[in-house]
Amino acid sequence: MNEHDYTILVIDDEMITRTTLAALLEKPNYRVEMAEDGIQGFELAKQIHPDVILLDVMMPRMNGYDVCKCIRLDPQIGEVPVIMITALDDHDAKMNGLMAGADDFLAKPFDSLELKIRLHTLRHVARYRHLLDEREKLQMALAELSEKNKQLQALSRQVLEAQENERRRVAVELHDEIGQLLTGLKLILERSHEDPANVLSEARIVTNDLMHHVREMSLNLRPAALDDFGLSAALDGLFKRFISQTRIAIHHNVNPLDDHRFDKTVETTVFRVTQEALTNIARHAEVQEAEVALTIAPRHLRISIFDNGKGFDVNLKDPGTSTGLSSMAERANMAGGNFTIRSEPGKGTLVFVDFEITTEE
Repeated sequence: MNEHDYTILVIDDEMITRTTLAALLEKPNYRVEMAEDGIQGFELAKQIHPDVILLDVMMPRMNGYDVCKCIRLDPQIGEVPVIMITALDDHDAKMNGLMAGADDFLAKPFDSLELKIRLHTLRHVARYRHLLDEREKLQMALAELSEKNKQLQALSRQVLEAQENERRRVAVELHDEIGQLLTGLKLILERSHEDPANVLSEARIVTNDLMHHVREMSLNLRPAALDDFGLSAALDGLFKRFISQTRIAIHHNVNPLDDHRFDKTVETTVFRVTQEALTNIARHAEVQEAEVALTIAPRHLRISIFDNGKGFDVNLKDPGTSTGLSSMAERANMAGGNFTIRSEPGKGTLVFVDFEITTEE
């Protein structure tokens, strides 16, 4: 076992004891530090973090038992092995030392071979303690990793479920709206031999309606304004479409000409959370108006969506069981934001997201 740079702290008020131990411990690979009383020794131990402490029992100001107790309570040096210096066959001193946390005892007068053996043994004890401590830390890290893996798996399932729900929604919309319009257009065109001018007029109306629905689907999936002009312009477009489709008024402070740009993930997340929150308002809140506030601070981007509608008990509503709530929370958290939702039955709902950001020129 390599004994290089082995620091030993001797805490004893008697000069002769310190001198004797210094002589016995005079080795190239030993660094010996001395303290003349318990208080000085405890402070020195915190500074130098010794490998072992030789501690006298009877000392002024603070006796060895109290010093040992202080050492064991200190998080930095609590695991340092302590050898208490006692009189030969002092049974009570040994019992008190064990209760104070001592690891071993060294009787006066000192025997150089005994001292060497005890130091060597305590080095093994200290190494064992260290291994146990590292093993405990490893087990805690593995447990934390296992928990994170479970959370990641649950999140992956929720993401897949959200993707499937979105695909299902798009499929239903394609079938129910686009499909019906295409079928209608086909039937109209099949009557082209009857009255070409009238058939062409009807076909033009259906085609315009079809183009409108395709455009709405495209904007709901990914508005071009979000990429081309930024968050404020995209939100303004979202509000106009929402008002047109639901007749619910949106009171907001968003300036569509604001050209602040942010991280693309943050912009997308703020847009999607707002979109989902407004969708929930249209479906569940039973209101005629809602409020949206966008705050751009030097280091923060915040969005809040509020309605004074039905509300619900957030303590009874598990976000993980609601696709809308879980989707908003997951998006915000994955993008590095803080997601908060507050609601009470009959008192409306507030959705709030806060991002630490840096603006992009």
